[in-house]
Amino acid sequence: MTQTKEQTEKKGMDILAINPGSTTTKIAVFRGGEELFSRTITHDPQLLKEMGDIFGQMDYREKLIREVLAEENYDVHDLAAAVGRGGMIIGLAGGGYRVTPELCRAMRSPDNPPHASSMGAELAYRIAEPLGLPSFIYDSTMGCELMPVAKISGLAELERYGCCHLLNSKAQAMRYAASIGKEYKELRLIIAHMGGGITVSAHRQGSVIDVSGYDDGPMSPERTGGIPLILWTRLCFSGKYTEKEVEKLISGRGGMLSYLGTTDCRKAEEMIAAGDSQAALVYEAMAYQVAKGIAQMSVALEGRVDAIILTGGVAHSQKMCALIKKYAAHLGEFVIMPGEDEMRALAQGALRILKGEEEGRIY
Repeated sequence: MTQTKEQTEKKGMDILAINPGSTTTKIAVFRGGEELFSRTITHDPQLLKEMGDIFGQMDYREKLIREVLAEENYDVHDLAAAVGRGGMIIGLAGGGYRVTPELCRAMRSPDNPPHASSMGAELAYRIAEPLGLPSFIYDSTMGCELMPVAKISGLAELERYGCCHLLNSKAQAMRYAASIGKEYKELRLIIAHMGGGITVSAHRQGSVIDVSGYDDGPMSPERTGGIPLILWTRLCFSGKYTEKEVEKLISGRGGMLSYLGTTDCRKAEEMIAAGDSQAALVYEAMAYQVAKGIAQMSVALEGRVDAIILTGGVAHSQKMCALIKKYAAHLGEFVIMPGEDEMRALAQGALRILKGEEEGRIY
């Protein structure tokens, strides 16, 4: 049973946001857009490994979420909705979807890339459905709407799909637009989200029309980004690695980690300050590749760029931002918006759907 708009308004519009990560589950409750409380639950990686694939963790994570809500003395009957981090389903659009059993089944499909965020839909559904409440996902990482020309891969049997840090990128785009008295849909933006993974996206008329993604774009603290295909093919068939080990090289053991043994940009900068020339070269290479991703996305916008936004945890580094600007300053005005506020972005997206300001799509 889905509640009426009047019922949700009477409840005070409390929204539970759930963001599952590889070794954490973040939860927060917002009332009318203001955070009541939040918690990051950290999981033992070995314990998670013993549960098999990510969906073997579902009961465990749900139990912990309910325990936190009880510890906060929060009555779940005060909720108007729950919203989970959007998962990795190829073909999703941006914005929100109502969670249905069909969507939950699709998240579990082996045809889609395995990712912890794919648990978000079902966790939200498990909390909301017994209460007769709606549940949503919002701005899935796969929710890009690439131009037809951007989908062409170079091999007829493979089509490029958009995958980027859409949730934070769009939230920061909306914040920036509001700060200059504009609507997000009016602006042509390039946004580089820089965290453990780095993606660069081109935004036009409220949609992401092309991306420089984690598997074809810049290297990041722990991901390879795009690497030479011939050399990569040789490595894959060298017999040194299994398929799973190769996947881990791409995401988890690649990038800055593979060169410097750390994913922490602060430690890399300490190494540079101590005179480590290799650290300096690798760190600048990461900035150089982000700048190249920004240049690629300027092509998608035909060179008409209102602003280039650097966001995510790595954007706290003045050194990294300065290096990127050194290579790409000619492409447009840079705006530094460090960090991310994904929990609030999830809750605000769900709130807009509840208020009828946005459509909650059905998968």
